[in-house]
Amino acid sequence: MGDKELIDALRRGQNSAWAELVDRYIRLVHHVVRKTLAGFSRGRIDQDVEDITHDLFQSLVKDDYRVLGTIEAPYDLKAWLAISARRRAIDFARRRKLSPVSLDATAGTVAAPDAAAGEPPPAEARVAVSESLSILNARERLVVQLFYLDGKKYREISRITGINMNSISPTLVRAVEKMQKYLTDRNLLSP
Repeated sequence: MGDKELIDALRRGQNSAWAELVDRYIRLVHHVVRKTLAGFSRGRIDQDVEDITHDLFQSLVKDDYRVLGTIEAPYDLKAWLAISARRRAIDFARRRKLSPVSLDATAGTVAAPDAAAGEPPPAEARVAVSESLSILNARERLVVQLFYLDGKKYREISRITGINMNSISPTLVRAVEKMQKYLTDRNLLSP
């Protein structure tokens, strides 16, 4: 059964279609969520992966699978689920402040999320993160600034920069990985 037929069967209320959707795509959703959260957190994320995956699949069931009716030709349910899983994981990480280092654009300082309120991080950490930002190309640096510092959504970043909205997430992932590697290589971030 193709994705269009699967979506149609779900919208008609065929229970077997739900089981097929879950069997076919749960590993993909788990993988995307895990990979996305790994870019934000070094801790155990298994329960978060399960929660986000459950939340995504629950949202599909709401209102008789109404959201699945928004998927248009070529009915690529796999891509739609991967993008949805990634967005939910990013939103989750932002809400939980899982980023290993957050940047404060207004003061030009770097603050560790676990630091006590009002205590600036060591000057060494500020310098290290500033240096890691400087290794990024101009496009990556701009996207990182707009997303992490200015709190812009993908749609706003796309409008401001002219970058395709589907390219923003991979750009952010690449930039964060470069920064993490830079900091890890200099023993400023634990692997």
